[in-house]
Amino acid sequence: MSQQASFKARAHILKLLGDQLIGNDRLAIFELVKNAYDANATEVNVLLDLDAIPPKIRIKDNGFGMDFDTITNKWMELGTDSKRGKNRTRTPKPFERLPLGEKGVGRLAVHKLGTKMKLVTKASRNPEYSIDIDWPSLIENSKFIGDANVLVTTNTSSVAFKEGTGTVLEVTGLHRTDWDRREVRALAKLINSLVSPFETVSDFKVILSVPGREPWLQDLPDVEDILNSAIWRFDFEITNADGKSKLSWDYEFTPPIQFKSIRKNTLRKANDSLELLPPPFYSDDDLNEIQKNDHLLLSPDMLSGIGPIKGKCYFYYLRKEVLGAGGNYQYIKKYLDDQTGIRVYRDGIRVFNYGEPGDDWLGLNPRRINKPTEILGTNSIIAGISINLEDSLDPKGTEGLQEKTNREGFDENETYRRFKWIVSSAFEKFFILHRKDREQIDKYLGDIREVSKPSPDATFEKIIDEVNASIKKHGLEKEIGKKVEYIDSEYRRMREVALNTVKGLNLAVIFHEVEREILALNRAIKKGESPDTLVRISEHLVSLLEGFQPLLRRNELKTFEISKVINNAISPLERRLKYHKIIHSAPVLTGEDRDFTITAPYGLVLASLQNLVENAMYWARLKTEKEKAGKAPAIGIFTLPDWFEEGPAIVVADNGKGFTLTPEEAVKPFITERPGGAGLGLYFVNLVMENIGGRLLFMTPEELELPAVYDGAAVVLLFKSRKQ
Repeated sequence: MSQQASFKARAHILKLLGDQLIGNDRLAIFELVKNAYDANATEVNVLLDLDAIPPKIRIKDNGFGMDFDTITNKWMELGTDSKRGKNRTRTPKPFERLPLGEKGVGRLAVHKLGTKMKLVTKASRNPEYSIDIDWPSLIENSKFIGDANVLVTTNTSSVAFKEGTGTVLEVTGLHRTDWDRREVRALAKLINSLVSPFETVSDFKVILSVPGREPWLQDLPDVEDILNSAIWRFDFEITNADGKSKLSWDYEFTPPIQFKSIRKNTLRKANDSLELLPPPFYSDDDLNEIQKNDHLLLSPDMLSGIGPIKGKCYFYYLRKEVLGAGGNYQYIKKYLDDQTGIRVYRDGIRVFNYGEPGDDWLGLNPRRINKPTEILGTNSIIAGISINLEDSLDPKGTEGLQEKTNREGFDENETYRRFKWIVSSAFEKFFILHRKDREQIDKYLGDIREVSKPSPDATFEKIIDEVNASIKKHGLEKEIGKKVEYIDSEYRRMREVALNTVKGLNLAVIFHEVEREILALNRAIKKGESPDTLVRISEHLVSLLEGFQPLLRRNELKTFEISKVINNAISPLERRLKYHKIIHSAPVLTGEDRDFTITAPYGLVLASLQNLVENAMYWARLKTEKEKAGKAPAIGIFTLPDWFEEGPAIVVADNGKGFTLTPEEAVKPFITERPGGAGLGLYFVNLVMENIGGRLLFMTPEELELPAVYDGAAVVLLFKSRKQ
């Protein structure tokens, strides 16, 4: 025999929900302010009057208020779904806000504040209603929650709203009347965080008043103060015009005024081209469609279903010496802890959950672990990315940027992946621009990368053992176990080869980089980073070691003709050269240039030449895409047996943009102007040439009297002559 039974709730649950769901008084007020935001209010006045008799807290807004039906069927219904799921709709014009409240219990925050409340509300074309509740009395006189009846009074004359609409909620019988200065300031910071720094501030304004304690609120940084404390600002706009995609950007570096030896830097450019990160950056199988485009630059078709993109970005250096230079370090740091992230807005309305705490939709944090001095993480960025509804929303619902039904971001379709790729590439533009200014700060702080050293106790052997233990503890053998095993064995082998066979080769920077990244991997595992993040870190380590394998093989000296190494450098690239329509020439292979013989480690010379050819291919293609003048990308590999007194040389020339880095900068590790580049290619080549007694030179094709088609860079591998 079965019988139906139903749940019942005691009236006492009202107090439990209010007391236990809300952490403290500040959060209770914050919840009530969020209700005003959801009601389309433009202004909320929060009064904390501790000297009144009795002391009170009052929250008054000018939102759309409530009619009788809303009061009884939504406000008085606990756990209402009026702001959840399919009911989570935007508020009426002009603001069309997406509601912040969704659990349907925020109104019980008054329990955290006091024992009595008075609610007065007025909706358009409706009378003003009042509700007075003595919570202890209501709960005491009601056995079950359904017995807890309150009176909704229709006011015959206005109590709070002689004109306009809105809601006022006043709480008395306060549980706490001993608010101190620190707590009041913390309340001010919390309620102001609801206002987006990227929207017009007049859209939603919160005014806090604490009569008799006004000095407590003085000197508080507001949103503008926080943004002004950023030392980098980067605004950009990406549009299609005249059949081209154009990037306009504005970069500003403003160091603290106390850092007198560091120069301010302002750069801007209109109608630039956006250089794209390589598509494999996301290592996503679904990027096949994007990869088919094979663009180095953003093209007009890539903005289809997205439309114009604007970015307003503020970047912070979180070192205390920098962030605290203007004072209020703790306040600014706490504000950044709560507010940093890269948010997305469509028609000025925020698209959740981009930019929420813990959200890293661009994948910057794993990249920062790999490149801590080149990439800034999400906790150092306050940014807003703006798009418009008309261009980014497909009415058929099959393309464009479609919001998920649960309103937690966009559907991850091909259009969204393009959007993410484009925005990531815009941020890469900033990271490249900010490098030199970042170096200024690091040098000022005495924190130059080349002289940084791992802890004496942080030996590779010790850390790799810790990593293996952490992998086993967290059950990550499948995800990264094999990769770490490879990293361990390859690193040890390379150290042995470097110590015993490659005399005079300064690889301290590379070994230090591997050791640093093993430490980073260990920290990431201990912090519980996602498996995807751990895979990215370990894959970067694998690629770093593989990139230097030729340098650390047992490269015995051989005597060989230079034509052989040139042929073997070009042959594997023939298909790519043809696919990208790159004109290439190596006159020594056709007998037009004179061959010569050298004695050197063959594998190192081959790897160096391949590096230079790869670079030349990229920069020649990039310039051709930018100029679109019908000029094909071109590279040439020339032999100069007698040009230099020191000895014979190979020259790799192209018709790209030429070098903008100085020779000293070009051979430093981890410095690159190529989006997504590791910055190790020319460092590698320079090490090789130094080790075999030669030189790496940066010249122009004109200086070497090469054919006029080559008007970009000319990189020279200069070998010492046998006589020397």
